[in-house]
Amino acid sequence: MELLEYMRKRNKMTISEWEDTFEKEEREIIILRHEGGGGSLRNGFWDWEAYFLAYVDCKTGELHKEEGRIAFPVTDTENLPYQFEDETIYRLKVREKLPEEVPNGALPIKNLFLVVEVLEKNVACPELEEILTEYRKPIILQDDVLGELTYDKQLKSFEGNLSWLGGRIHISLYVDRDNKSGITKAKKAIKTMVLEQEKWDMDLRSFAAKKLTKLACEWAESDEEAALITEESFAKRISLSLIWVTSGGSFTAYLDDDDLFFGHSIAVNGSPKKGLLSADIEG
Repeated sequence: MELLEYMRKRNKMTISEWEDTFEKEEREIIILRHEGGGGSLRNGFWDWEAYFLAYVDCKTGELHKEEGRIAFPVTDTENLPYQFEDETIYRLKVREKLPEEVPNGALPIKNLFLVVEVLEKNVACPELEEILTEYRKPIILQDDVLGELTYDKQLKSFEGNLSWLGGRIHISLYVDRDNKSGITKAKKAIKTMVLEQEKWDMDLRSFAAKKLTKLACEWAESDEEAALITEESFAKRISLSLIWVTSGGSFTAYLDDDDLFFGHSIAVNGSPKKGLLSADIEG
């Protein structure tokens, strides 16, 4: 079965057909919920999922450290039947997903359970509590140029602040904590900019001015105000506040607009290798 056919078939499932893809036998598990999840629209309902870090099989007592998902059908996304809090341990009655062949391009389905009933919240479970304690420890990168970067589990990025031309800017490395090669590429890209910050600061402001001065004149509240907005004055007014870098080394630099666009951020995209590519306003 091709991927597109597979996806269409899944999306046409009714609730009963979807529930039939799970085992009939009910079992009890204890899960460590962390964060993340969402819904996929099917045929008249949403297939809603929440993620967990690990689980314990109540029958065998076996600890499974692999991440997984719990799922349940939703007909009204404003009123979910279950609200699973982050970093909380639950005991659930569930049905496990039946084995299924998936086409190339689709991820294999592992550790997916249909929620039948929430039996208990804040369950005492030493094995999962130990994993939660480890999970809560801050993940910190130390770098001689970038300083201390702390991993934000919600944003899935390393966050920090550093000196930039006498001031301070925020930096964000949008890289999974386990992606070592991505972390290396992201750090290399932003360190290139930091070590040549005078050049990059001037280039970012000049590029934004070249691309957006005309638009700023259109946003001006009067002809007199518009006449004062030149590429030179535009470049002097704006200032860098944040650099956001991806695992591939590309970046978006956010600059404060000094009310040229009524508080919207100016975003300049590029990479150290390819240079500056585009500029627009956001927010």
